[in-house]
Amino acid sequence: MHLDESGLEARFAMADHAPPSSVRISGRALALFAFDIGFQVDLDAAEPLVREATRLRVVRARRPAPAWFDYSPPPLRLVVEGDSVAVDGVLTEPGVEILIYDFGAALLTYTMPLPDDLADLPQLGVSLYAHVGLEADARRRLERVMEAIQPAIERPKLSDAVEDYVVFAITSWDDRAPVEIFDAHRSTIAQAIEAERVTLAPEQVRRSTEAAISYTEHDMAIIDWNAAVVFDAEPEDVISVLQHANIELLELRTLDSELDAILDHADETLAALTRTRFWPAFASSGMLRRFASVQTDAAVMFEGVNNAIKLLGNQYLARLYRLAAARLDLPSWQSSVQRKLEATESLYQKMSDSTSTKRLEVLEWVIIVLIAVSIVLPFTPWYH
Repeated sequence: MHLDESGLEARFAMADHAPPSSVRISGRALALFAFDIGFQVDLDAAEPLVREATRLRVVRARRPAPAWFDYSPPPLRLVVEGDSVAVDGVLTEPGVEILIYDFGAALLTYTMPLPDDLADLPQLGVSLYAHVGLEADARRRLERVMEAIQPAIERPKLSDAVEDYVVFAITSWDDRAPVEIFDAHRSTIAQAIEAERVTLAPEQVRRSTEAAISYTEHDMAIIDWNAAVVFDAEPEDVISVLQHANIELLELRTLDSELDAILDHADETLAALTRTRFWPAFASSGMLRRFASVQTDAAVMFEGVNNAIKLLGNQYLARLYRLAAARLDLPSWQSSVQRKLEATESLYQKMSDSTSTKRLEVLEWVIIVLIAVSIVLPFTPWYH
């Protein structure tokens, strides 16, 4: 069941007249941190370099997800032990799950218990929002992993950019259906998603919680750009989809930034090509080769990210992914990257044409000189 906008507005209007009651909950909060660690990772070579490494398979024990919903290739799953991190007085679990993807990305997942009452969820959201301690700890753990698998990483480099996300996975609650709790406590859920202590305006509450989707009467996922609240006794498959959506967002952001750098320096490269006075192959071939290499790397990474997970057909998890992608604005990022890839291709063609034209000009002058020499040479005294 996918709740449409009119239905949600009607439920919200009904909730205004219903006094909220306490909701006892249990489950776990997941803090996700996505990083770029290099160009590509050879997962088969990396697996023997770490202990207790297993390949992640998407959990689909209950929902009839299609057989082709899977990672290709599946990421490498590691659990890195370390000290717990305190978040508003609550400690995270010492073991942190790290997923290593073949297209050069890594995602760390910190786990901690949820508060006992739904009303305390916004405070936890505020505490987790842009948590400096968690991000610093994530970087330290990831650096240890990168050091262990460095031979398997092509051009290893831990990026400064990070994409964080929070999933409130509620696995048990009172006897009410999730949609009833959503109706009565929509404002609280919106505060948790937006990481706000203050009560939000009705319009903002509606916008923050309009992306709601359910598979049965006993589960529900409310997804937004910053966080998601999931009512589900077995939320692993939903969490897997949200993890991939966030890693995809990070890689698209990284690609967009790299393509910006290419385009920003394109005029300098073109000017350097036109200023070449000697045989163009001496200078232009190296410039074009470097430009083509960066352009090809960007295209390969773009295809790798888009083809990493197979979500086809009109199935629940596919619809869930599309909903999450829309909230994270992935289509806009993909369009931006695609447009810049086409711009770099056009730019490379112009550079190549400019170099070819200059080479032809030089060849024409060489031919003219040779013809002139052949005409003058018979009249020279040493010709015979």
